[in-house]
Amino acid sequence: MPTFIDMFAGAGGFSEGFLQAEYNGAYYDFLLASDINPTCEVTHVMRYNHQLGLNTQFLTKDITAPNFIETLQANITDTFGDINIDVLVGGPPCQSFSLAGERKKNDKKDDLFAYYLKVIEAIRPKYFVMENVAGILTKDNGKIKERILKEIKNIVDYEALGKLVVKCENSTQINNFSTKDLMEYELCLKILKVWIAQNIRVSERRSDYINAISALKKTKLSPQQKEFVLDSLLKNKNSISNTDLEKFCIDLSAEFVDAYRNNKVVSEDERNIIRQALLLISRQFTLNNIRDCIVREINISHLNRSNYKQQFDAAVDALNISSIIEIALKQCDRLIDTAQDVRTQIVTQKVRFAFEIINEGVFSTMQRLLNVISNYQPDLYYELSVIADKITLYRIEKPITLLSSDYGVPQNRMRVVFIGCRNDQELITSIPPTVTQNEKVSVAEAIGDLDFIQIGECASNYDNTFYNNYKGSKYGAIQRTKFGVLANKADSNEKCQTYAEWSRNGRLNPDRFPNLKKKLPIYTSANSIDELEVSKRKTVILHNHETSKHSIEVRDRYALIRKYGDYHKAKECEPDNPLLKTNKRNYSCLRADLPSTTIVTLPDDFVHYASNRSLTVREMARLQSFDDSFVFQGKRTTGGDRRKLETPQYTQVGNAVPPLMAHAIALEILKKIK
Repeated sequence: MPTFIDMFAGAGGFSEGFLQAEYNGAYYDFLLASDINPTCEVTHVMRYNHQLGLNTQFLTKDITAPNFIETLQANITDTFGDINIDVLVGGPPCQSFSLAGERKKNDKKDDLFAYYLKVIEAIRPKYFVMENVAGILTKDNGKIKERILKEIKNIVDYEALGKLVVKCENSTQINNFSTKDLMEYELCLKILKVWIAQNIRVSERRSDYINAISALKKTKLSPQQKEFVLDSLLKNKNSISNTDLEKFCIDLSAEFVDAYRNNKVVSEDERNIIRQALLLISRQFTLNNIRDCIVREINISHLNRSNYKQQFDAAVDALNISSIIEIALKQCDRLIDTAQDVRTQIVTQKVRFAFEIINEGVFSTMQRLLNVISNYQPDLYYELSVIADKITLYRIEKPITLLSSDYGVPQNRMRVVFIGCRNDQELITSIPPTVTQNEKVSVAEAIGDLDFIQIGECASNYDNTFYNNYKGSKYGAIQRTKFGVLANKADSNEKCQTYAEWSRNGRLNPDRFPNLKKKLPIYTSANSIDELEVSKRKTVILHNHETSKHSIEVRDRYALIRKYGDYHKAKECEPDNPLLKTNKRNYSCLRADLPSTTIVTLPDDFVHYASNRSLTVREMARLQSFDDSFVFQGKRTTGGDRRKLETPQYTQVGNAVPPLMAHAIALEILKKIK
């Protein structure tokens, strides 16, 4: 069975959807989930370990930590042995990509996709999925999207790349190359060799560190001693220098200095711009470590609204290799334009080529090399192109935009997924909808049976009398398959019942998860695994269904919004009504006959379609397509400084990937995976 791990797992929307997926007797084996938030670990452990009886591991760790990949790989190896990861899924947090929020420069969350791609490069799954908000497509005029696609192409098979380089050196006839093409060709080969050697060095250090982690677990050292040893090993791992890059830059700098020797036209300061750039590039791994530390400090010290922010941003920008190269390229252009002789012009052009190639990435350098060869040896070019197709590990046509209501989710949540397939797998270019525009699940279908609850009440069981009346209503009688297809369009062998019944009975295969029928779901208020051991546990039929204690004023405001069906229309019709004078900028009034708007993390953003109140956690979970047996652990709400330590239930729900949408993605991969 194909295996998967879930990064940025949150409450487990991706995990849930992947466990629902089955095709021709195949299904997924869930190995590990990871998230930085300890409350999410509690939710995962209670669901997947205690409730479903899986051996799934959870890694609570920041993906930007310098030893994240090694810790992840050691965790998998120690638990499951030498096992392949077939699918990697994850949604790097979207705050700084979202069209709704403030976009912050050097917000750590902005670059989390780059760390996610590093995990992909290390694990090399057959497929990976990266989910995010639609705003990522337009952020920075589309530059972020293009950067992601470029970085995916730069995930390469370095062993195969080494073979291509050797074949180039042994087969290329360079006698008839022009001076410019020969220069470009030789630089490409040298720089590709630099990246190949560095990859080998990094892989060796990573392997050593992973072995050290495993070995330390077997020693009798104290936790403090183990931490000291690991910290020392980590410093050694991260202090790795690229000796091949250093030698390349030193040799090129020496050639540049020699060409400008005794040159009276170009000042020493002007030459130093190039020499210093080469020196900085040779130490780019050290600079990147410093840069990452500063970005972490910006976020740890909450400098986003600080007078210090501009200075820290300037430091980050200055350490960016692309910024350093941009300055150097402009200086090269000035020197080429003012060159007094052919030699200085040629050497400066060579340096300029080197800056370009170093900055463009492995994939572009390989293409540049092949393009030069194509001008002189077409037969060799086609032969090398076949090899090059196998060097680029992942293929992706374009990001796919998904609307969750197309997959049986009673919510119009727009998301973008980047689905990369390894070069030995079939490309995925779309996720076919399971319902049509006129067949989508409405809000009343999804949560109508839960509206028996009163203001300020916590329900622990369903109201059967209310439910029977609801089943006789227009929306309560609609029958569907578990994945949203209407009964009159379903296959004859598919079971059909109402959305509410699917939510109550669950969408997971009971033959695979028999515990679901044997045990009632359990809730704990614990916000971490440490708290879980001593926390009280509550076992009831219905969890997470508690309403807020709204004041009379709030209830009257909700009633007014429901009267007009829209907050802004209410303000327009009754501009002087004191009920509408509130600091909140917007409310979303749900409609019974349509899917809801995008579910977010704040419950009072939504007005129930039939009652003068906001939604419960369970109602929001239904709109996200979570089954009722899925219990969100920890506190219902929290605020202030506690948000740094706790992930309340509403936040877990609002940030989750809708399981039914995740199921559609999982099913498409399951149909194609080899």
